[in-house]
Amino acid sequence: MKFAENNNQAAEYLRQAIPLMVKHNIPPNPLNYALWYTYVSDRLPELNVQLDKTLTTYGTCPTMLSEQLFREHMIKDEINGAEDIQASLISLINNLYEDAGHTAEKTANFSTVLEESLVTLQQQEDGEVSLPLDSIIHALSTHTKSIGDTARLFQERMHAAQIEIQALKEELNKTRQDARVDPLTNLFNRRVFDSELAQLVSNTNHNLISSFILVDIDHFKNFNDTYGHLMGDKVLQYVGKLLKDVCPEPMLPVRYGGEEFAVLMPGVDIDSASEIAEKVREKIQAIRIKQKKSGEIISSITASFGVSQFKSGETAEQLIDRTDKALYKAKDSGRNQVKCAN
Repeated sequence: MKFAENNNQAAEYLRQAIPLMVKHNIPPNPLNYALWYTYVSDRLPELNVQLDKTLTTYGTCPTMLSEQLFREHMIKDEINGAEDIQASLISLINNLYEDAGHTAEKTANFSTVLEESLVTLQQQEDGEVSLPLDSIIHALSTHTKSIGDTARLFQERMHAAQIEIQALKEELNKTRQDARVDPLTNLFNRRVFDSELAQLVSNTNHNLISSFILVDIDHFKNFNDTYGHLMGDKVLQYVGKLLKDVCPEPMLPVRYGGEEFAVLMPGVDIDSASEIAEKVREKIQAIRIKQKKSGEIISSITASFGVSQFKSGETAEQLIDRTDKALYKAKDSGRNQVKCAN
């Protein structure tokens, strides 16, 4: 999940989260910070309910429950279908923790032997004890070799873990990318759009200029009924490629849903956005698809557009609603045209 708060709000949430963690003896690790930051922000009510129940039952939040709540509420959407990756990462971290503990124990034992040997040497020098020097040297040598072997083994384990973590990161990135991309058009999907729009509207820079376009292919259901879904998919793929070509980064074209597309345009005013929409409209109108079986040329593809510019203080829902109204105005006016929102 994404966090779209400004710096002041984020700092306030952090100031609220830390005392709660201290009060309930919650370990101060990044996973728990994320959980309790989300808790005080009240963005996931179901997570709050589960955490409250956990505190009532245990007086704290046990590590295993923290991991479970983190997977179920914080990263469920981002890495949907990547349960094995999550489990591998958690297992790897736990193994490294055990290895580090074992190494620390060996180091502590060596420190004890070294201290005892120094005391014995001092006592022998003072004439208090008479212990063969070679016995002391042998003990030190044995423990030195032991800690050396343990440290070398831990270093090898760390190196292997780095390789494994890199492989898991690459696999996770691929999984996350798959979850964010519409497989038919290769555009980002509605989930990405919602996240990016939320971040845009939360920006406190009131001078920020951004525009938004909604695109709807006209009479698409009739097109599918007449020519079949395979032909409809070709149209969607073409429109997706067209939007990607005409709207390069930092503009963000996405498949909004069904036959609808959307484009977020940071730094673009409504006049420029309208010009881009008109350019796309003309290119869609120029689409010609030849049916293999009949040889018929299909040239009846058009689209309607709603264009708006973000207003300071406007919510994501208000921006979408204004743009949607402009889109329906284009449809009601005969389709295959661009209309700007008030």
